[in-house]
Amino acid sequence: MEKTINVNLKIWRQRGPKEPGQFKTYQLDKVSTDSSFLEMLDMLNQLLVEKGEEPVVFDNDCREGICGMCSLYINGHPHGPVQGITTCQLHMRKFKDGDTITIEPWRSAAFPVIRDLTVDRNAFD
Repeated sequence: MEKTINVNLKIWRQRGPKEPGQFKTYQLDKVSTDSSFLEMLDMLNQLLVEKGEEPVVFDNDCREGICGMCSLYINGHPHGPVQGITTCQLHMRKFKDGDTITIEPWRSAAFPVIRDLTVDRNAFD
């Protein structure tokens, strides 16, 4: 039988680069521990859309662990609690039932927030 957990998500929400942002908390129940972190965010967005709310904007280009576009700060760590992997390689089995997970974008003047968890990465180009 598939194992599931319930998590509280404290997510940075920001409508645009010149607008102030703030953390907003969501509860997500019955998250499969086999799902990836980005799949969990997809689940949250599906619920938000069903409620008529704005989905959380985040980068998720390849989901194969090769591009690094999915980079987030998760509980204060780049890409999450496991070193040497990208966010899309992080699975929910690394979290416990009832955990509060803080998710925020990179914090750097060189990478201003475009919206929510997405930053302008033009400084790399």
